[in-house]
Amino acid sequence: MTFAPLVLGWRLAPGASLAPLRATDLALTFAGNTATLSPGHGGLRDALLALKDGADETHLTAVAGDEKTAELYYYLAGMVRRGVLEASADLDGSPLVRLVPRSSEFELPLPSDVPQSVMLDRFAFLRRAERGASLQHPDAACDLLIEHAAVAGLVGRLAAGPLDIASLSTALDRAVASLLAALGFAVDAAAAEDVSRRTWEFHDRLFQRAARSYADLVPRGATYRFVGELPAAAAIRPAYPGASISLAKPQVASGPGRSMLEVMEGRRSSRAMSDTPVSLDAVSSLLYRVARVKGTMRGPPEMPQDVLLRPYPSGGAIHELEFYLAVHACDGLAPGFYHYRGQEHALTRIVDAEAPAAAMLDDCAAAWGQSGRPPQVLVVIASRLPRLAWKYSGIAYKVSLMNAGVAIQSLYLVANDLGLAGAAAGSGNPELFARATGVSSWEETSIAEFGFGRPA
Repeated sequence: MTFAPLVLGWRLAPGASLAPLRATDLALTFAGNTATLSPGHGGLRDALLALKDGADETHLTAVAGDEKTAELYYYLAGMVRRGVLEASADLDGSPLVRLVPRSSEFELPLPSDVPQSVMLDRFAFLRRAERGASLQHPDAACDLLIEHAAVAGLVGRLAAGPLDIASLSTALDRAVASLLAALGFAVDAAAAEDVSRRTWEFHDRLFQRAARSYADLVPRGATYRFVGELPAAAAIRPAYPGASISLAKPQVASGPGRSMLEVMEGRRSSRAMSDTPVSLDAVSSLLYRVARVKGTMRGPPEMPQDVLLRPYPSGGAIHELEFYLAVHACDGLAPGFYHYRGQEHALTRIVDAEAPAAAMLDDCAAAWGQSGRPPQVLVVIASRLPRLAWKYSGIAYKVSLMNAGVAIQSLYLVANDLGLAGAAAGSGNPELFARATGVSSWEETSIAEFGFGRPA
């Protein structure tokens, strides 16, 4: 099998440039930085210069000379690792598809036998990227930028069902299908999927590959990508309009109490609630010990983002989580939906939110497998994700889920220490949260729930 009539080759990534520097050296400029390449050989230098306009490996090795082939591949691999090189599949000298490396170890695919019948892998997907239509796969070593309608049409046909490669009407279609199979975007339609692979859903695999660190070229972590472009969201969420309810600050015991071992060993998911409503003092104690704001800190001028100190840890001390209460039965709080203001240790009753709050409670009961028996109070944890995404690339939502998990564990332990019944809910409805608050999900959305109350 070959990829003919396609020709695969290398070219500089957009924004990269190469220029002669002295007899055999080159100046490589990318992302505002310049590095000197010193191949020490005129032929090898000329081969690298050919990357400006794109060239296949046959041409590159011919220009470099047989004795410099190993060094040529050394330079190509190094340029891939630094994100300054990409590949393309050309037809008549024009790119049909651009292969944008994701893996730092990306190499051009070699012609090999492909299955007789192929279809688009169920993890492949097409999206609009900065440079156009991009075919992606969480486990592929590259993304494909589609620059020809014939490729897009074939991808659509492969998504619709299996295609027999030999029966495809044009050599171009057969070449593109073979290339997609060689790169992992298309798979053998007749082969049974691996048992473990079958258990992975599309969104889970995509999330795993996107949010974890691999040997790839994807920026992740504290990149501060919006510094100088967007202001950081305020550390303290603006208060909602509505009635404010001050909560009594509980006394935090300084003497001997139950040990952490006792509290941890006694932790249980308890969903059975008493007919007697939970007290407002218990609600106040739970919120104070888990979610209050203990202090604020101002970031330096070069990273102008205020951070918070709360009882539970949070990625970057950003503390993007907000705590809400959907109240069913609490002595001292009317049924409804409330926002916890951790800095003042107070609640704001959100107006006209009774119906969505009741629906959230019903959803929790259903998630607990006991429809009609909701918790007395449901803690709804929401994420102001833009606060995290202002600093972190690639991992913001994952970090927010981790933060919510820590908060849930804190709720479990404090509820146990207070003698309350409580349990997390496996799922919740962000649309109900949006209805209750009137806030766009792009700005703030619910990501976790924990129900509690007086035990039966």
